[in-house]
Amino acid sequence: MDYDLIIAIVAAMVNIVFSLFLPALFTRVNLPFREQVQENYENTKHIILVSSILTVLFVYVSLKITPWVNNNVFKNLARLNLSPTSTMSMTR
Repeated sequence: MDYDLIIAIVAAMVNIVFSLFLPALFTRVNLPFREQVQENYENTKHIILVSSILTVLFVYVSLKITPWVNNNVFKNLARLNLSPTSTMSMTR
C-alpha cells in the first residue's frame, strides 16, 4: 500500500479525534464527557465525514505533488537566480 495514502488516512483519523473530543473538552456543559462526545457526534457526524474525506484528499494530493514542486519549481527559481534578498533589492 502507498505510504502517502496511509499518512492521509492517519491524518483523517486525527481529524476525527479532534472533531469529537476537542469540542467536548472546551464546553462548559455539566454533562459527563462521554455524553458530550456522543452529543457532538450526533449533531455533526455529516460534517466530520466530509471534513475527513477532504483531509484525506488534500493530504494525499499534497504528498504526491511535493516531489514535483521540489524538482521543477525550485529548479526554475534557481535558474532565474531569484532569491528573497535579490527580489527585495529590486523593489527598492
